[in-house]
Amino acid sequence: MAFRLVGVWLFQPNIRKAFLPHWCLTLLFKHPLRNKTVLILRYLGSILLSLWLLLSVWQAPVIKAETNTDELRGLWITNLGGAIMYSSTRLDETVAQAKKLGFNSLYPAVWNRGYSSYPSPIAKQAGALRRDPLTSIPLLPFPDSLAGYVHQAKRQNLRLIPWFEYGLWIPTSSRLAKAHPDWLTQMSNGQQVAKPAPPDRRLPHWLDGIRLEVTGSNQAWLNPFHPEVQQFLTDLIVDVVQRYDVDGIQLDDHFGLAVDFGYDPITEDLYAADHEGILPPLDPTDSEWMAWRADRLTSFMAKIHNVVKAANPEAIVSLSPNAPDFAYRKYLQDWTSWVELGLIDEAIVQVYRPDLSSFENVLYSQELLSLQGQVPLSVGIYTGPIRPAAKPMTEIVAQAEATREAGYNGMAFFSWETTLGLLKRESTAQVQSAFKSLFPEGESSEQT
Repeated sequence: MAFRLVGVWLFQPNIRKAFLPHWCLTLLFKHPLRNKTVLILRYLGSILLSLWLLLSVWQAPVIKAETNTDELRGLWITNLGGAIMYSSTRLDETVAQAKKLGFNSLYPAVWNRGYSSYPSPIAKQAGALRRDPLTSIPLLPFPDSLAGYVHQAKRQNLRLIPWFEYGLWIPTSSRLAKAHPDWLTQMSNGQQVAKPAPPDRRLPHWLDGIRLEVTGSNQAWLNPFHPEVQQFLTDLIVDVVQRYDVDGIQLDDHFGLAVDFGYDPITEDLYAADHEGILPPLDPTDSEWMAWRADRLTSFMAKIHNVVKAANPEAIVSLSPNAPDFAYRKYLQDWTSWVELGLIDEAIVQVYRPDLSSFENVLYSQELLSLQGQVPLSVGIYTGPIRPAAKPMTEIVAQAEATREAGYNGMAFFSWETTLGLLKRESTAQVQSAFKSLFPEGESSEQT
């Protein structure tokens, strides 16, 4: 197929004219051959433009697989995985592979480290990067990675739910944090970063910023109680729902606030207004102080739910939190209340445990079992770490089968890189065999 497309383009003038401007046709096909340089340039130009055209029209075949199941079978794709797919032009193959192996839902990261993986006018207006540099390679024949995800997911009949991975978490070196330092909250000692690392004077400033971001040593928190922060994140999320044909949006454990934070002037003033001028207690784990912040987060979540549903009543509001007690104690996420208030349409709880025993302890905990039936409740399975090696497929399958046995709505795997991608532990054949066994309603036929 690929060679036929190139041949048709090269040797059919009418086809060439449909895709190339007049000046380009003149250079490639009508310019006099005065010397070898022009000849070489002509052939090189023909080859490059042929490849560009091929990338524009070639797509992986549509997988015709009947998956008659309500079980959630999801896959998270990080910003790095998305960048690899985009820059290698293999996004279509990756999505087709997921369908072929029996997956039915994709959760690609679209908000990470203070910038989006797609062109965002909201981010640009706020002073952030308009688009992640990793997905901004010029001349690739794709509008942007999110549009590519949407197109390929629709072709393969998969749910596509953009994942706003970093939520309120943001590095201090990001443009957004620098443009709005007042948007960041702080601890009682005035620090904006819980465990800051000293700068490396040997590195240029910009490179040291990248080092700190990668190691998580300069991660701060946007203040979820700041009106401008709430407006920014709400606009960022609803913009995706309005401009892209997505099936919903997902927030996770980073849509919260680390319990040690909340001692910025705006939050303290809000608290004092509710407590006759009394400032928050210095103990961040004070029960009333925790409850006050958690209630404010719940109000923010309600605001996001309402604007998403106003933009598209059918859009799914998905959440991927930690188990309820941990989520509340560490990140002030009272997400069981969010379930009771009808603010989320599905929950995928991150049960990232290294062995089956500890994994099942969480599955059969009363705090999770009590939520079954109140909301479609699924389980997030960790397939990493990257080093020393990803989790063996036998362990991944065992945790998936335990999830099914415990009566959960389904499962999602974090992440594509260590599940199906370059960092997986076993060979492609072994991984495919394992998932075809786990999801027997997999591939039945392909249609070009």
